[in-house]
Amino acid sequence: MSEARRVLSGIAASAGVAVGEVVVFDRRGVVVPRRSIAEGDVEGEVERLEQAMAAARREVEGVLEGFADDGPSEHRLLVETQLLMLGDQMISTAASAAIRSERINAEWALRRTVDAMCDRLRGADDGYFRERADDVRHVGEHLLAVLTGQRRRALPELTLPRVLVANDLTPAEAAQLSSRRVLALVTDAGSASSHTAILARALAIPAVVGLSDATRALAPGDLVVVDALRGEVVVGADANELDAARARGARFAAFRERLRDAERQGIATEDGARVTLLANVDLELDVPEAKQEGAAGIGLYRTEFLYLERREPPNEEEQLAVYARVARRMAPRPVVFRTFDLGADKMPNAMRRGPNPALGLRAVRIAFERPELLVTQLRAILRAAADGDVRVMFPMIASVSDLRRARAMLETAREDLEAEGATYGPIRVGAMLEIPSAIVMADRLAPECDFFSIGTNDLTQYTLAVDRSDPRVAHLASSLDPSVLRLLLRAREVADAHERPIGVCGDLAADTVAAPLLVGLGFRTLSMAPAAIPLVAEALSRVDLGEAASVAREALEQDGVAEVERLVAARFGARLGELWDEQGIELPR
Repeated sequence: MSEARRVLSGIAASAGVAVGEVVVFDRRGVVVPRRSIAEGDVEGEVERLEQAMAAARREVEGVLEGFADDGPSEHRLLVETQLLMLGDQMISTAASAAIRSERINAEWALRRTVDAMCDRLRGADDGYFRERADDVRHVGEHLLAVLTGQRRRALPELTLPRVLVANDLTPAEAAQLSSRRVLALVTDAGSASSHTAILARALAIPAVVGLSDATRALAPGDLVVVDALRGEVVVGADANELDAARARGARFAAFRERLRDAERQGIATEDGARVTLLANVDLELDVPEAKQEGAAGIGLYRTEFLYLERREPPNEEEQLAVYARVARRMAPRPVVFRTFDLGADKMPNAMRRGPNPALGLRAVRIAFERPELLVTQLRAILRAAADGDVRVMFPMIASVSDLRRARAMLETAREDLEAEGATYGPIRVGAMLEIPSAIVMADRLAPECDFFSIGTNDLTQYTLAVDRSDPRVAHLASSLDPSVLRLLLRAREVADAHERPIGVCGDLAADTVAAPLLVGLGFRTLSMAPAAIPLVAEALSRVDLGEAASVAREALEQDGVAEVERLVAARFGARLGELWDEQGIELPR
């Protein structure tokens, strides 16, 4: 008797559909002994810990040396990140302190330290922190394996193409994946922005992650459908479903291949109106994916992630190294570095959260209280401008005085570099429009900057008085609300009147329902997560500009979000319905 059909649900991390037999790579955590030690053995245990750190670094360096010079840069960057974490003193310092203060063995001190760090990260409000918990855990398990002598199981060598099912993969293991052998990847842990997901996308391997117990629910030899468009793994599918899944996978692969063109500098609507699609980037690791997906540049580089989970802010040279590499990798395409947007849901260790973070000390307000932080960052950005088309953008501008004050700090940084004889490049200055007051005053802001970019996430939150981090009301924070659309229109009209380029860099730009509306409102530059670029490009290629403008005008006259969604569905459903279905988008009827 055939197995009953079961569906396991997870996160679609790398789009595609595959059918194949399962290979399980089940690697549970290292068994850690716990024992007390004598006073005279304390420094010996600390030395064991330091030796394990050094040995683990050598192992990862060996993986790096094994990479081909012309191999995918994502692989090297991810493993280099693991190497940096192995060299970070936070883990070793805390574990050594536990050994000395509690007189416990190095293994137990390390386990306690790593577990505490992971708990703090998983309890954070910001998704970036929660996802970094897995990175810390991987490093900790690697160190524990070295300390205990319990060698980790190696990634299996696949002689035939298979679906790899694993607890999770370390950066070094993920870098060994081969699209010739791995049909699809399924993991218990992970997220859409984890290192495993990044590499799966780079290799075009369909991946569903975060299933919790896939390694227990699936057995070697199971024939499964990995639907990484819907985030599902299907066991026990019948012959018709298997054939349909294979056909869907082939169609999607052809669709992505047709859309991927790293040299494309924009796309067009059905009637030929050009639209520039840029990438939003959190980490240097995201840059290769942005290029691969055809981004015409980086419209938003979130620099605040350099500051998080650190005891001290990054110095000028650390920042310059990252910014210059990004500029060189994207050249001649532009890179817009947003100055640190710290506070709210992204709070460094050294800063205290206020009673209402979203309305409190954040972004440029922190910079005005700690000017040395912003001047240091601006010096690094100016110096990186010598390596490419670099631009700077100030977040959370609420008034003309805010922008003037930020620009004055940029001038201070420039004058300091000039006095030192340092090399720096020309730079254009932008203001983010994400507070309603900034859009109201956009006509006064325009003479003070070179371009605008609209952050729809915060603009929606502040316009509708909805805390988007509060799960009880987050569903109310829709950027398709007519009030938000009217603010977008005003901002675009003011920018055009003052001949200032303007784009949208919030999540609304990545929404295939909203993208036609944005183009209809007159926007010609959209910035989004790299993975969204092909889908938005496809959506816009099916839409006529004249009709998009007509729908946008009607949307401005609707009473609420549901009415706007119904309008878009009625006018564009015939052309975009299949695309929306693939993404799991359900609109009001």
